[in-house]
Amino acid sequence: MHEQRNDAGTSLTGAQAHFALAVFLLAYVLSFVDRQILSLMVDPIRRDLGISDLQIGLLQGAAFALLYAMLGVPIGMLADRLVRKRIIALGVAFWSVATGLCGFAGSYTTLFLARMGVGLGEAALSPTAHSFLSDAFPPARLARAMAIYSLGITLGGGAAFMIGGSVIDLVARSGATTLPLLGTLKSWQLAFLIVALPGLLIAPLVMLVTEPRRRGAVLAPDLGPDRPTLATVLRYVTSNWRAFAPIYFTSSLLGILGYSMMSWYPTLLIRSFGLSPGEAGHYVGLIYLLLGSAGSITGGLLAERLAARGRHDANLRVVAIVSGAVVLPAVAAPLMDSLPAMLLFFAPATFLQSGFFGASTAAIQLTTPNKMRATNAALFLLANNLIGLSLGAAIVPLIDHLFFGGNNLGAALAVIAGAVCPLSLMLACWGLTPYRALVVHNMTTS
Repeated sequence: MHEQRNDAGTSLTGAQAHFALAVFLLAYVLSFVDRQILSLMVDPIRRDLGISDLQIGLLQGAAFALLYAMLGVPIGMLADRLVRKRIIALGVAFWSVATGLCGFAGSYTTLFLARMGVGLGEAALSPTAHSFLSDAFPPARLARAMAIYSLGITLGGGAAFMIGGSVIDLVARSGATTLPLLGTLKSWQLAFLIVALPGLLIAPLVMLVTEPRRRGAVLAPDLGPDRPTLATVLRYVTSNWRAFAPIYFTSSLLGILGYSMMSWYPTLLIRSFGLSPGEAGHYVGLIYLLLGSAGSITGGLLAERLAARGRHDANLRVVAIVSGAVVLPAVAAPLMDSLPAMLLFFAPATFLQSGFFGASTAAIQLTTPNKMRATNAALFLLANNLIGLSLGAAIVPLIDHLFFGGNNLGAALAVIAGAVCPLSLMLACWGLTPYRALVVHNMTTS
């Protein structure tokens, strides 16, 4: 490999890099609000559309994840070639319109298709932002930057639960609402329309960031052209599979845990303790906002501290620590029979589970040549979302139906945590040596 620069961009100042990070974080927060707002409206949507928990799980998981995962790869390849901020701005506008269309859905099929549109638009964000940030920040600061960007998961989830819950409670008091030109809308339909609006303001804001010059290790001569094809990227990943497989699959397994918690805890609180959507949203949202965000930052800082001490496997080592530490509170929380006890365990489970976000994304960037970074990030997210997002949302009602008669979401959540965390720990420990070797190789050949 050798160092190469791209003239289609500029070296960013610290202020420019942090402005871009702030804008992308804002977009990521909004993406999770638009994606997770549905989890607070499970029962009214079930009632109005006449559907089951499993169909709700498919709306939260497969409907969103199908295009989100599959289109991430071609969009990532475009991001390795084109101006990245334009791709992100277009994606924000598209998913915001699709979220608004969810508000006009009058059947399960139309809501499913609109959710697919949300996934399509959001597919443009993370692979492109990961590539952008890897050029905006030096390698020593990348894990922290990725951890800050990953705050969008917990801030967005928390905002979806807290703000969305308040909006749902507010509009639910008046029942159906009649608006000029739009007609009569149910409370959940109006909630979709309200959360869709901010994206139409954020999309132009993205265009104000400065595009960075591409930097870092690029392709070795034996890996083909300067603009690599998907086959070239796959050849690089498969030739280093012992390093990449643990990153891909530990993140996917922890994603199953995270998405199952985010998708079903509000409903668990509503059904188990008789809370309103607003009350459940405030409990879950506050925990995600405070402890989830703190966990994400702590994981990034821990990876940075380990790397400063010469641990070239720092990022994957953090994933291993998270996998081992989270299992106990994640299994215990949904089995508690009182609200205070459940929240007492849910809080540390959320803190710990959030700790792998920045480390895993930084691990992909630090082991990938520059012109492949967005594409490999998209492949990483493809695995994470096909496994983590699709299964995390749908597997809870499936396990509940198969083993607990459809009446015990808590037991299903506990089974999932008890299965995926130990497996993730074993994979992370197995991958430390090959991952460390690839990081060192890329450092010495850049």
